[in-house]
Amino acid sequence: MRKFRLRAGLTQEELAEMSGVSARTISQLETGKRGAPRVASVRMLAQALSLDAEERATLLNVTAGHTEDGDAGDPSPKPMTTARPQRKKCFLPRGVPDFVGRKAELDRLLGPAAAMRTESMAVTVVDGTAGVGKTAFAVHAAHLLAERYPDGQFFCDLHGFTPNRGPLDMMAALRALLRMADVPAERIPASLDERSAFWRAALAGRQVLVVLDNVGEPGCVHPLLPGTAGSHVMVTSRRRATTVDGSTSISLDVLRPDEAIALFVETAGRDRTCDELDAVAEIVRLCGFLPLGIRIAASRLRSRPSWTVSRLAERLRARAYRLSELDADGEHGVAAALMSSYRVLNADQQKLFTQLGHHPAVHFDAHSVAVFAGMPLRQVERLLDELVDHHVLMEPVAGRYTFHELLRDHAKALAISAGPPDDRADPIDRLLAHQM
Repeated sequence: MRKFRLRAGLTQEELAEMSGVSARTISQLETGKRGAPRVASVRMLAQALSLDAEERATLLNVTAGHTEDGDAGDPSPKPMTTARPQRKKCFLPRGVPDFVGRKAELDRLLGPAAAMRTESMAVTVVDGTAGVGKTAFAVHAAHLLAERYPDGQFFCDLHGFTPNRGPLDMMAALRALLRMADVPAERIPASLDERSAFWRAALAGRQVLVVLDNVGEPGCVHPLLPGTAGSHVMVTSRRRATTVDGSTSISLDVLRPDEAIALFVETAGRDRTCDELDAVAEIVRLCGFLPLGIRIAASRLRSRPSWTVSRLAERLRARAYRLSELDADGEHGVAAALMSSYRVLNADQQKLFTQLGHHPAVHFDAHSVAVFAGMPLRQVERLLDELVDHHVLMEPVAGRYTFHELLRDHAKALAISAGPPDDRADPIDRLLAHQM
């Protein structure tokens, strides 16, 4: 505190007069002869010294400890604990026991090059389409990385795409993280800037791992980032990260066929699947090699003792029933996950996504889409790029677009529900005329 007072050009007596905190208390704080004052006293000192949000949080943090009596005008003292997280504090969820694959992606996080990045804070953004296993990957990787971050491993679900629930705002997220870091509720600042600064101050000089899961917009996480070199933040999102400076991006694709088969067998049970591996291969293909769909299909088989693998494959083969067969409980199924991705799109993006459900081709380019949708080419190019960034459309080759198979089914269902187009010109006729 002394450096702040000297920077302001104040004596202890002048600061006491301006803040309402006794000169004796100020002297004891500066010489370390006194325990922490009450929060009200620290805030009065910070206001008198014209500290910014980060300096104020630093002052609150360094004066954390037990509360003593003696500041005139302050309310009754309350015991406080340190704002610093305890060593080996772990808030990571349990990892999935049947995690398979992702070797290349894990190597990027766990390899020697990643271990050497200690000169600054590392940020890794894991993105991918709904149901591709981003949370499972991040939690699995976090448990493997935990020993490198001995001062704590934090986890916060921001509910960016949780069905039937709104996203967690930054104020609430910081409150949750600060409580994990042992900051008493009454010491958490009221403003976003102060909470963010206090979070950075609480982790200063520590090596921690922070997993920010299910983020709606990766660029919004800046207030949640620690400022300490040697820490690591992992962000999962269905949006590609374009606004998190210095971050490393890992985009998860669907599983390879052998990995998908291994996941189904592990989830359904080897005794149920060992004699029907060809049918297993068909099921994971019908699930689009999407981990969420594979887990749900395998769980359905496991819960139906009378079913065979071939029977499940037959049910999935009926295209009209595929998404309903991959429905866990109406809220955690594939259809619900895909719908939550659709709902965060803006009106123009939703309109084009739905129109593409009627497109007759598996692969298409911007020109054919513009003709088919009856929209200006530049607008279509922009919207297609945005749909790719949202991971509801794929661009396997530059300028050529396609759907994941289950997303195509979802788009077709939305298109049927939306009814015929508003204009009288048939989109198929327009497209055929364009191609002639």
